[in-house]
Amino acid sequence: MRLSTLLSLMLARTPLTVSVHEGDDLDIDSPDRLSDFPVHHKIGDVVAEACLSAGLSERAAYAFGEFIAELTSGWASRYSNEDDVMMLDAVFGQAAYGNPATVIRLYLLPNWSALNEHIEEVQRGVAAAFERAKSL
Repeated sequence: MRLSTLLSLMLARTPLTVSVHEGDDLDIDSPDRLSDFPVHHKIGDVVAEACLSAGLSERAAYAFGEFIAELTSGWASRYSNEDDVMMLDAVFGQAAYGNPATVIRLYLLPNWSALNEHIEEVQRGVAAAFERAKSL
């Protein structure tokens, strides 16, 4: 799956449009590759750029970018306020699974087909987290 395709799927219920530069639009052959540290950086940066372009504050943009990167790769935040990212995790869990302590990490999926089983919840949780991030 292309990185741009994955991010577009995840962000489908938000107004964000991600733009992954051609050289950075990795073909990720399996979900476990999402845990590669450089992939985490690309995801956080691309999503933060999209948030800034959509008019979010710098704090909101970087928190949401890092939240999406962590949701995908499992790596903790690089440079965003960890409390903001954890709050977005809780909003995600509540919206997606009815429990603020419930999380999913996409790199743990056994294959890309398994994403189909979770995409509705992921999209719902990501949309709720985005709405909350806008207030940061």
